Amino acid sequence: MGNEQSLVGKNLDKRTARREHKSYFLPAVQRAREELLLSAETNDSVGLEGDSGRAMRVYIRKRPIFKHEIDQGEYDVITCVPGQDTHKVVIHDARMHSDMKRMYLDHYSFPFDYVFSEGAENERVYCEAAAPLVSRVFGDGVTATVMMYGQTGSGKTYTMASIQEQAVVDIFQQINVMGAEKYQVGLSYIELAGDKASDLLNDSQPIKLLADKDGSVQPHPKGEIQVSTSEELLALLCSANARRATSATGVHDQSSRSHAVVSITIQKQGSSQPGVLNLVDLAGSEQRIDSANHTSEQQREGAQINISLSALKACVRAKAANASLIPYRKSKLTHLLRSAFSDQNPTCIIATVSPAAKDTEHSVNTLKHACLMDGQGSSVDNGTPSRQNLGGVELGKEWKEKRAAKDAEAQANKSDAERDIDQKIAVLQEEMASGVSKAQQYALKKKIQMLKADAIKIQRKKRSELQDVSNVELEA
Repeated sequence: MGNEQSLVGKNLDKRTARREHKSYFLPAVQRAREELLLSAETNDSVGLEGDSGRAMRVYIRKRPIFKHEIDQGEYDVITCVPGQDTHKVVIHDARMHSDMKRMYLDHYSFPFDYVFSEGAENERVYCEAAAPLVSRVFGDGVTATVMMYGQTGSGKTYTMASIQEQAVVDIFQQINVMGAEKYQVGLSYIELAGDKASDLLNDSQPIKLLADKDGSVQPHPKGEIQVSTSEELLALLCSANARRATSATGVHDQSSRSHAVVSITIQKQGSSQPGVLNLVDLAGSEQRIDSANHTSEQQREGAQINISLSALKACVRAKAANASLIPYRKSKLTHLLRSAFSDQNPTCIIATVSPAAKDTEHSVNTLKHACLMDGQGSSVDNGTPSRQNLGGVELGKEWKEKRAAKDAEAQANKSDAERDIDQKIAVLQEEMASGVSKAQQYALKKKIQMLKADAIKIQRKKRSELQDVSNVELEA
């Protein structure tokens, strides 16, 4: 194999290949984005026009790409395309063919009714996604649920923190208008970490989830705290959020390793049942590549998180499809959120995606599941890619010179025994190319393999001797 072939044929993972060939991929992504936006309206988000009676809504929010990601060689591979009725999220998947020379882009297109681009402010997200549900919980016995779903580091907790703050202020503003003396407001905060449940308002004390007479699931002991002002409620939320389980992962330095369920109950005088607002910040989904350097405990956590998310997605899909049976018994998370899957209770899911090229697989997976949760079909029909070939990698003169210098250095450092083996292998290879029989070819291949094994033994011995010398120098 020649120098050029060796260079482009090296085994790169997808994330490394995207960064190393950024100079080819990024202009192609930018051209594709410009073409998509040419005829589109300049609109940051979609409001609630259309079917306002849907019990299940799925929103997509794309976060901005961060400066530290750009410094690391990442680039934006997601385009939000506004339209009159249906809006699209397009992921530009930068790929290499198997020969590691030719490049291409797979453009995954996902249609959604509700999309927020990176330019949408938190206030806009709240007003269009969460505010209508907050107003609904003032009805008798209505449970409204807002869930954040997406990969670790895609902006879930950031968005939910803003929604929590705005929802609390909104609730007390509406109560003050309607008469504060007519309402009582309570707060509970449950954390689900693996198969354990705890009360974050009571020093993370363990609790059990028990079925009530009416079939609803209640935490026991139930640690609901009555509050009278927005400031009091926000202070409790801030204190509880600080207790939530986080740890550094392969994706994020402060990754949420638990599901957090905030429940705000609003009891009106004379009403038999309170209204409930559930604000659910789900733990981030992860893929195998992200957990390669995790401890065994973190890997178990990740597996439990993915199992509970899978159970939740099954329940959401069943609700979106108006199924008669909701499989909520599969996890503690779906047990706790059972009321959210009822037809009369409104639910919205905000799926967050990261625009960085390294997160492409995560973003595609998030949007495919979001399509299902949005009721777009019983199978993943959306997101079929259209392919755009980009041609081959052109190697610069500097890269070729570096590779040649590296090969020359390796050859110069070989011992006489290694050079003797190289010469023997070359003779055997020439003999194989001279048109010998299959039996002779097999025998020659075996001899070459044995010689290569001898060369490896020599290299290992050299490394061991060098290590011994280093250890002696350190002791001295």
